[in-house]
Amino acid sequence: MTQTHPQLDWQFSSFREWVLTAPILTQRGQGDYEIHIVPRPHYCDRGDWLIFVECHNGDLDEQDGFPRYYFGGADDVKVQMETWLNRRAAYRAAL
Repeated sequence: MTQTHPQLDWQFSSFREWVLTAPILTQRGQGDYEIHIVPRPHYCDRGDWLIFVECHNGDLDEQDGFPRYYFGGADDVKVQMETWLNRRAAYRAAL
């Protein structure tokens, strides 16, 4: 059975970054992931975007590898982060 995920609501902040807050449920209880997609200067050769994920009451550790660099447009990065989010058991448990 396929689970339907709610529409994710990316917000463009006054700091010129995309932000998404998504609920999670872990052994510690309810929490959330706060995902920030930050544009990098046009001359940077390691990526067009820098991704940060803050985890409140959750399951991230150094193996998750944040911050991360991404190339491409903002929509491409959002799709990649939504895929990452949908594969996280803590996010799926909160739905």
